[in-house]
Amino acid sequence: MTSSRPDQFMFSLRRMALLAMGVGMACMATTPVVRAQHPLPETPSGYIHSLEDPKRAEWQKPDEVVAKLNLKPGDDVADLGAGSGYFTLLFAKAIGPQGKVYAIDILPEMLDYIRKRARNDGVKNIQLVQATEHDPKLPPASVDMIFICDSLHHIPERPTYYPLLARALRPGGRLVNVDFIKKPLPLGPPLAMKIDKEAMIEEAKAAGFHVVQDFDFLPYQYFLIFQR
Repeated sequence: MTSSRPDQFMFSLRRMALLAMGVGMACMATTPVVRAQHPLPETPSGYIHSLEDPKRAEWQKPDEVVAKLNLKPGDDVADLGAGSGYFTLLFAKAIGPQGKVYAIDILPEMLDYIRKRARNDGVKNIQLVQATEHDPKLPPASVDMIFICDSLHHIPERPTYYPLLARALRPGGRLVNVDFIKKPLPLGPPLAMKIDKEAMIEEAKAAGFHVVQDFDFLPYQYFLIFQR
C-alpha cells in the first residue's frame, strides 16, 4: 500500500456499495475518486496484508494504546471496525478468558480471518459480529468499552450511530476513538474524509458523551476516551 494506511472500514464499505449498486455503477460513481486519493488493496488478502504491515506498529503504537486503556480481567470490549483483528487479539489477551471481545466488521472475509487467527492462537474469548454501516449490532448494555480505530470517518450517519453505541455501553462504560488528525499527513485518508478532533468531540457530545482522557503520543492520530 503506497502513501496510505490500514483502514478498518474503507474496504468494507466499498464492498457493500458494489453489492448494493452493482459493479459498473459503483465504479463510475465512487471508485475513481477513492483510488486517486486513498488507494486500497483490491482483494481481502491484500487488505489484510496492509492492516498487518509490521511498519504500522511504528506509528500506531498498539501496545502503548492498549496500556492506556487500563483494561481489567473480565471486561467486555467491542472492537468496532476490527479488520484483521489487529487490536482484537491484544484486547482478548488483556481481558483474559473471563472477558469477551466483540470483533465487529461489515466484511465477512475479515471476520473469517479473525476466526482462523483466534483458533490458531487458542483464543476463545472473541465473538464475531457482522454489522452494517448503520448498525454495530451490539446488544444493549453489553460492553464496558467500545474501541474505534481509523474507522469512524467512514460511518455515514454518525448522529444516528452514536446513540446505538451509547445504548450498547454499560453504566460507566467508555467510548474510545483513535483517528487521523485533520491535516496533511504522509499516510491516511484524504483531508476531506477526516473528522476534525474538535468536531468529533462535538458530535459525541450531542449523544451525551464527554471527553475524560485525551492522549497525544500518537504521531498522526488523536486518541480520545469518552464517557456518558
